[in-house]
Amino acid sequence: MKYLSNQRGGKPLIITVITLVIISLISAVAIVYFTIKDQNIEFSEEEIAEATKVAESELDKAYAVAKEYPFEKRFEAIQSIGYREPKEGEYAIFTFEKEYDEDDEYYVILKMKPHAQFENLSVVTVAIFDKKNGALIVEKQNVLKWEKQENQS
Repeated sequence: MKYLSNQRGGKPLIITVITLVIISLISAVAIVYFTIKDQNIEFSEEEIAEATKVAESELDKAYAVAKEYPFEKRFEAIQSIGYREPKEGEYAIFTFEKEYDEDDEYYVILKMKPHAQFENLSVVTVAIFDKKNGALIVEKQNVLKWEKQENQS
């Protein structure tokens, strides 16, 4: 019985542990709730088709501009079709946000990373998000072939 009594002041430690467990449980519940909430968003076939057209249009613009610019100027090329300054992420993935007006329905993000084997190729992914709730509608991926060197004028 002598060992069961707490004479060293363990009560604050017990309160701290219980508080941390409660905070962890609340955080876990919030994460699960918001994950399920985002997965339950459904889009009509018309919305998906329209977002797919937007994604394909953005890929076509990127493809057209890749023919005109060399690999070294790929950031200027992407910015010339209406994207903001890139944000460098992990593993040399550059993220560009499309500049949009308040009345646009979609939020467009273009991600570009170097091809693993070829120097003048870039893997490009265009993601279309709904502006109302931020859910991903469609994502398209393609490879861009950049000019090998600058055109001589």
